[in-house]
Amino acid sequence: MNTNRRPGCRTFARPITAIILVLFTVLFPLPAQAGLLGSLLSPVVSLLGAVTDLLFGKASDDVVQEAGGPPDAQVAIVVQTYQAPSYSDLNLLQSLGGTLTAIHTSISGYSAKISAGSLVQLAKNSNIERLSGDLPVKAHMDVAFPAIRGDRAATLSGWWGTGLTGKGLAIALVDTGVQLHQDFQRPYGAKQALEVEVVGHEPGLQDYYGHGTHVAGILNGNGSASSDSLSFRNFRGLAPDAQLISVRALAPDGTGRTSDVIKGIDWVVKNAATYNIRVLNLSLGHPVYESYRTDPLCRAVAAAVRKGIVVVVAAGNDGAVGSGFGTITSPANSPVAVTVGAIDDRNTVPTTDDVMAWYSSKGPSLVDFVVKPDLVAPGTWIVSARSVSSWLDTQHHELTLQISDYKNDPAHASQDGAYYSLSGTSMAAPMVAGAAALMLQKDPTLTPATVKARLMKSAVKDTRLVFETGAGFLDVYAAVNATGSAQSAQSPLAMAASDGFVYIQDTAVLWGSSWTQGAIWGDGKGRASGVSLTPVPYSITAGSGAIWGGNGGVRSTLENTQVTGSGAIWGGNRSSLSSTSGSVTDDGAIWGGDGSSRR
Repeated sequence: MNTNRRPGCRTFARPITAIILVLFTVLFPLPAQAGLLGSLLSPVVSLLGAVTDLLFGKASDDVVQEAGGPPDAQVAIVVQTYQAPSYSDLNLLQSLGGTLTAIHTSISGYSAKISAGSLVQLAKNSNIERLSGDLPVKAHMDVAFPAIRGDRAATLSGWWGTGLTGKGLAIALVDTGVQLHQDFQRPYGAKQALEVEVVGHEPGLQDYYGHGTHVAGILNGNGSASSDSLSFRNFRGLAPDAQLISVRALAPDGTGRTSDVIKGIDWVVKNAATYNIRVLNLSLGHPVYESYRTDPLCRAVAAAVRKGIVVVVAAGNDGAVGSGFGTITSPANSPVAVTVGAIDDRNTVPTTDDVMAWYSSKGPSLVDFVVKPDLVAPGTWIVSARSVSSWLDTQHHELTLQISDYKNDPAHASQDGAYYSLSGTSMAAPMVAGAAALMLQKDPTLTPATVKARLMKSAVKDTRLVFETGAGFLDVYAAVNATGSAQSAQSPLAMAASDGFVYIQDTAVLWGSSWTQGAIWGDGKGRASGVSLTPVPYSITAGSGAIWGGNGGVRSTLENTQVTGSGAIWGGNRSSLSSTSGSVTDDGAIWGGDGSSRR
């Protein structure tokens, strides 16, 4: 591992290629990632005709491929049903030699293990809507805090009292767990952090991997371990007075299954009213294998949003795979989620020198071409709570701060401190989740759609591509002072045409007339990459009003052929416009075939 000394800190690993959370870079080297991405983008391998005919359209690509493998191989699946799973459904599973692992409530269905040779028979059940793989899921601030103007937001006052700190609501974190760090201990009588075990059954707070503790510190740490008279740096989270609910759904190695994450979301949705859970942070994900419309993890996210919960998801850390475009992970591809990419704030408060983090995944999402990420936040070299003796702490101890890094304490200067520094979109997501908590404390009546729309509209505008930085850089102070409401704030879809343009749905049509694309993304979006945004010509919208909403929409002339090319991202026949003088001719590939803009 190449190491250089960063000014003002002990020796750190740069360029941190071994520990960019979400954990794809740690656990899966870039060549393996590229190979995986290539397999996702290539046509489904040739399978036996009967298997393909029976499963095609009812199963995700990975399940179809599993069905063509050794018949005795065990396949972990998530089964979505039209009606709640009945006794006869579960009896069929058992008769086929399958094993039930969980019945879900945020989505209609269950998780199970079954032999590959029995998948076709299971799919014949008329109550089964979709078979998806129970896929492996990986766990994806003293300078960053003022950089996003969190310090100014914290000083605001109003009818709620003095200061915005997240008081009165709860934030749920589905992750590797949270260790009982000093920064999470609250005075007697205050609401303490709560842990729910989906995996593991130890009492109290625990985090054997170390990822969840770090994320939780950005969300909810009160900075107690760096607040005494000797401290010259303080590492406080954005919403220290919110109740932290840790849902431990990932194993001690930082990995888990889709079904475990869904079980965690099940618990959050079921208990949202009891604990007043208004925000859910998911700094995790898996590659996109199917449309968000059928992806069980995306459907669980949608269920949480319908419950009134703002769901914030890390975009993924595959920005260095190929061109980086089309690498958004699931459930970050969900249009109703707030998807967060990462920037490098260069360890300075001013935003003028901020750059996009090289590892941050870029849009559009595969299969559906959702415009993602929605916005970006600092994610590089973020200092937060350390989980002592965890995997990250022991295997990458060079990332642990010494006491001298934040305290004038000569007697203990060389000892390990209470914090370490990590990088990734996993660190950027909780900054946005914390901002959402402050917005909801100020106005508890806000809907998830309005919170998302205000976060995006208030972001600091930049000139990068919309697929790179979304609506811009998080500005917490501007977000809590933003106005306007939206009934829907689903991320728009994009499509590439053979005329060299990329066409994007109009947010003013999707969200409401006050949410124009200029307001959301800024007038200079894409200028740094040689891109100009212009209105869609009438010749297109006249024949496709149901899709574009009259004269709505924006087209981008992209010089980057890695975006517009018909290969890596758009694939097959998904270039859906023959020319700017014609109309949409293949909208079924994007819009579902019924000529309407699906929500």
